[in-house]
Amino acid sequence: INNLHKKAMDVEELYRRYAAGERDFPGVDLSHADLNVADVEDLEDLQPGQNELSGINLSGANLTRANLSCVNLSGANLSSANLEFATLSLTILTGANLRDAILDYAQLLGDLIDVDLREASLFCTLLNCTNLTRANLMGATFQVSPKGRLIFSDTIMPDGTINNEDEVYE
Repeated sequence: INNLHKKAMDVEELYRRYAAGERDFPGVDLSHADLNVADVEDLEDLQPGQNELSGINLSGANLTRANLSCVNLSGANLSSANLEFATLSLTILTGANLRDAILDYAQLLGDLIDVDLREASLFCTLLNCTNLTRANLMGATFQVSPKGRLIFSDTIMPDGTINNEDEVYE
């Protein structure tokens, strides 16, 4: 990806264009951005349509140190995105494409159900009470800092093995 094409965009513009029907924002620079525009700490506090970015294309985006807490990114394309040091607390990622994404040092509390994490980098990634049901980690760097219960069900591990063993960490 050519860094010359990365375009800084403010969060308001992103949500405005998304609401107008636009879905393709490849390579956009949202580093340090707070995408939790509803400013909620729990999904139950969201009003319909708030923090809604499902199906968005943020492939190759710079989301370094971004706050994606309580944002609906289900079915989103985040392939090759940089999510280093990002905060993903209760982020809805069901069915998202995170292939080749960088999640090093990110903090993730929530689910990675049906998420494509092939060849992704999860180095020192905090996984707190994370459900990895049917996640595909084939070829990924999976050196995480686990906390609480990690749920593995039909999870494809980096070496191709299938993991169905939940693990509980202090």
